[in-house]
Amino acid sequence: MIMKQTINDKTIEELEKIFLDLGFKKFRAKQVFRQIHVNKINDFSKMTDLSKKMREDLDKYFYFPKIKVVKEFKSNLDKTKKYLFELDDKNIIEAVFMEYNNRNTICISSQVGCRMGCKFCASTKNGLERSLSASEIIEEIYLLERENSDISNIVVMGIGEPLDNFSNIEKFIKIITDQKGRNLSHRSITVSTVGLVDKIYDLANLGYDINLAVSLHYAFDEKRMAYMPSGNKYKIKDIIKACDYYLEKTKRRVSYEYVVIDGVNNLREDIDQLEKLFKGKNIHINLIPLNPIEEFKYSKTKNNVMDQFQQKLTKKGLNATIRRSMGSDIDASCGQLRNNYAR
Repeated sequence: MIMKQTINDKTIEELEKIFLDLGFKKFRAKQVFRQIHVNKINDFSKMTDLSKKMREDLDKYFYFPKIKVVKEFKSNLDKTKKYLFELDDKNIIEAVFMEYNNRNTICISSQVGCRMGCKFCASTKNGLERSLSASEIIEEIYLLERENSDISNIVVMGIGEPLDNFSNIEKFIKIITDQKGRNLSHRSITVSTVGLVDKIYDLANLGYDINLAVSLHYAFDEKRMAYMPSGNKYKIKDIIKACDYYLEKTKRRVSYEYVVIDGVNNLREDIDQLEKLFKGKNIHINLIPLNPIEEFKYSKTKNNVMDQFQQKLTKKGLNATIRRSMGSDIDASCGQLRNNYAR
């Protein structure tokens, strides 16, 4: 019995070797790679520049992951769309398509669930089912493009901790940025992390100048540990040291994500501590209003609270901005659509 393997996660060099082993001509690898990653075809029968025999043979040896749209949510405020996708094994993930200033950005999932345990995040409430393969991540992107239009930017900030799925994140970046294929620039990709220090160093050493966003959210380790279990292992000073290394290696400024929880992490002591941590550093603090979930008792952060906090940080000489909310009328934080669907 022939064991099929995924094909959309193979580099041209990998395809060339496999094709030669299967008796195909070497040049066919580039043809197939282009059909997959330029034309975004995920059906061998539609690769009409190949003979019928080769299309049939490809179907014997390879397959594409099947991801289908379960539900689409359209914003009435802007051109944002949120999606629930079903994977081959019936697991559900989320993705977002955002159109703004003639640029299309997608936010994609890297895992089914998450094991980081952040108390304010819906994605982690049911734990981690499994990580997405590089093949699934790539198909997730192309499905969003087929449903909408070509994208300019990818944000790996949906369900899951990307650096907890390091090898598949590395492979998807390598494939999606290949100049003979989708040819997306490294700088158009942003990867988020709660601050897995060892993996930040690994990411820096890959030589990819992608953008890194670190979910900091608290200025003190004590507070961070109380709401983010990863804080027990990864201390703030070590995260910042790793991010300084990342800047040095990639020349890409790190963004620190900061969900503002009124009365918890926007106090005077937090402002003073953030100044101590970041004054004089080439960083960006991205302030995000809390999007409440059932399991977390705090309310959505008011606009005036966000403005005041941002102004106080700016007066301290810190580069802090408030994230523009897209699709805010679709009442669901990351992971909540999936959780509600599962009920």
